[in-house]
Amino acid sequence: MVSDRDEFGELGSSDADELDDDAGVVAGRSVFGDEDEPAWGDAGTTGSPTGSEPRLQEADPQELGVWTDHTSSSPQWDESEDTLPPMEPSEPVGTVIGEEDFFGYDDQAVYGGVTGTGPTPAVSSDRDMPMAVLVGVFLSAVILVALQVGPALALVVATVVLGLAAVEFLSAVRVAGYQPAVVLGLAGVVTTPLAAYWRGMDGIVVVLALTVVFGMLWYLTGVGVEGPMRGLAVTVLAVAYIGGLGAHAALMLQIPTHGTGLLTAAIVLTVAHDVSAMAIGRAAGRTPLSRASPNKTLEGLLGGAVVTVAVGVVMGLVGMPAPIAEGPGSFWTAVLLSVVVAVAAPIGDLAESMLKRDLDIKDMGSLLPGHGGILDRFDAMLFSLPATYYVALMTGVI
Repeated sequence: MVSDRDEFGELGSSDADELDDDAGVVAGRSVFGDEDEPAWGDAGTTGSPTGSEPRLQEADPQELGVWTDHTSSSPQWDESEDTLPPMEPSEPVGTVIGEEDFFGYDDQAVYGGVTGTGPTPAVSSDRDMPMAVLVGVFLSAVILVALQVGPALALVVATVVLGLAAVEFLSAVRVAGYQPAVVLGLAGVVTTPLAAYWRGMDGIVVVLALTVVFGMLWYLTGVGVEGPMRGLAVTVLAVAYIGGLGAHAALMLQIPTHGTGLLTAAIVLTVAHDVSAMAIGRAAGRTPLSRASPNKTLEGLLGGAVVTVAVGVVMGLVGMPAPIAEGPGSFWTAVLLSVVVAVAAPIGDLAESMLKRDLDIKDMGSLLPGHGGILDRFDAMLFSLPATYYVALMTGVI
């Protein structure tokens, strides 16, 4: 028999009549006491040292319905009003965006009708082609004359070109918000080909090591005070990318007798690829090659490769230039070199386009009308030079 009083409060006889053994507590009644009792902690409480305890509130049927609708056995994605709606393109697909609307990249073009499937029509470039051809011919003449004069003058021209490219690169990363050690980076790039011509590959390694050491001191002494990690990283990148790769021209020039001929072969094959890939891509390009460089097409890549190999075949047949196309077995050496350059040159081009896209700039510079900057013109050469040197080394030409 249940007592009329328990340890929590007093139950009247009327309250006891409302209890049911199976149903438990009647909805709306306190589990601890009469609903007529004062709230917990109110004055006038009797029969309990702490007063009357809180009672259960009767749930509203509408609230129960809402709670049931929003609960399930599986997780739900947030569909609140704070979720932003998908962005709609401001221009129709296929519309070429003007320069006043978008600061494009060096080869920025919008492919008409790009939807991820199917071919695209050939694209046009805003490059001043007559000026570009004129500048290209002038550069080729300067380099060929320097090679004919001798290795020393060719080394001076190569060092100047690499130094200007380093100025463009370091200026571009500063505009993008990095804080490189500009003086140190420029000194490292200019010194690398000179060291390579003097001491070979060991000279390149020494310059790279000293760049890291003095780069650390640059920021430790407070010369560079912001972002030492990012600043030192782009400084070393400039020295390794421009100076280290470009210094392979000096490695070839230091080869007795035929060093200028080996460098000439690298330049001829790279120029053949660049010119043919651009011409074929403009005339018959339909399939975009890479997001890093929207104006490059697969047709241009394949056409440039075919022309480059054809030039290598001609070099092997005529036996020029030496040493890559002279002597027994030189024909296949020239063909092998042309295949390697056909692979390395577009990678160098795409790599520089990737860097410019990441920096959100159109060109690295504006020194060369119709081409952009020095680095924009010699980006493929930076990859072709090491490729040529190591092909000659592995085939026993040098």
